[in-house]
Amino acid sequence: MRIRLLLPVLLLATLSARAEPWALVDTGAQTLTVFSTSGVALLTVDHVAIGSGGVSDVHYRGDNTTPRGNYRIRAIRKSHRFVTFYELDYPQTAQAEQAFRDGRLSAATRDLIAQQNDAGHRAVQRSILGGWIGIHGVGMGNPDIHRSFNWTDGCVALDNDALAAFGEWADVGMRVEIR
Repeated sequence: MRIRLLLPVLLLATLSARAEPWALVDTGAQTLTVFSTSGVALLTVDHVAIGSGGVSDVHYRGDNTTPRGNYRIRAIRKSHRFVTFYELDYPQTAQAEQAFRDGRLSAATRDLIAQQNDAGHRAVQRSILGGWIGIHGVGMGNPDIHRSFNWTDGCVALDNDALAAFGEWADVGMRVEIR
């Protein structure tokens, strides 16, 4: 595990007023970087794991892909299995529309997802698009597997120490870009 704090501690204290930092998950480099609004890297985590099916524009239930896109942290929960779970606002309306155009989602479910997103509610999580996509830790899982394989069902996983460091910046509403 390698976590890099990229600013001196005194500067971190100054930035703690937090003008909305955001996170970038680079699936190619397998890193997660937290940036300030001015683009300064505040934290970089190496060796993130993604879905065992790789990345895709639309995640379908059971395909184990991590969906690309711009998300917001919708909720933060303690997790018995993964330490903490930072739930992302997946599926989004554009992904529901794409699944509908691909003939994989009904118009009624597409419309329901759009309505829920427009109202600021959690979109249905049990459609063909799946759900419960987020950022979480390894928990009691094997750290060697985490460092060697993409093993999640579609989430982004960090080792537990890196998850704690991410948690110092993460909050409900934080923007997370997965690319």
